Amino acid sequence: MMFMDILLISGRTIIAIALMFFLTKLLGKRQLSEMSLFGYISGISVGNIAAYIALEENEMWLLASVSLCIWVLIVIILEKFTLKSKKMRKVVDGDRRLLISNGNVIKDALRKENMTVEELLEKLRDKDVFRIADVEMVSMEPNGEISIFLKAEHNPLTPSMIGYPIEKEEEPITIIIDGSYEFEALKNNGLDQNWVEKQLAKVNVASNQVFIAQYTKDKSLSIHTMDQRTLEVNLENPQKNAFNKTEMEQIKKSLLQAIAIIEQQTNKPSG
Repeated sequence: MMFMDILLISGRTIIAIALMFFLTKLLGKRQLSEMSLFGYISGISVGNIAAYIALEENEMWLLASVSLCIWVLIVIILEKFTLKSKKMRKVVDGDRRLLISNGNVIKDALRKENMTVEELLEKLRDKDVFRIADVEMVSMEPNGEISIFLKAEHNPLTPSMIGYPIEKEEEPITIIIDGSYEFEALKNNGLDQNWVEKQLAKVNVASNQVFIAQYTKDKSLSIHTMDQRTLEVNLENPQKNAFNKTEMEQIKKSLLQAIAIIEQQTNKPSG
């Protein structure tokens, strides 16, 4: 009897998993990301119903399956409505709330979100912000995450601020995994096995010794070997590298000059 019970539970668990997988696919990837309040409730409810389907001993598990399908259908319908109606989005997902505005902490907003000052500071530290004085604005998003807008003088320096043009970054393409070629990735990027073998020969590595190899278009081939070595094959034009190096030296000089001028102005006696 115990053996039959185990088989029954196993079969219904497999059915519950398959049903959950299918219905989650219907809900879409949004449910897998940071959830809204309704998404959180939906996740708990759907999980509980699925557990009931797997473990309930009588025929009620069939009704639980129907309940699960109805619940997911309601979620899908609400998602459709929230896409079309801003008012519905506010009701279902909620709205963002300002916690800090113009550098000032809004006490009422913290109270409405049931958040203490310590919790606010913790969330700021999670974003690598340690002083409220550095912040221009902070808002809490409907999913509970906070968004931070720093004051201009505390924003990190970017290449665009100093007028340095940046080339478009290419996503690395994984072309070898565990000694086996990813032929589809090679084909999609205009590469072939012979070309890769030539690049591997430059660092005296065979393909069956490669754990992971990633190709960045016209820049480099990064190789991680089975024996935990990391090798790099540079694919860039040496003349281009020399030109970029010269550019960087010029930028470095400009930055040092700017810093020197700022220090002179700061140390200059007033009046």
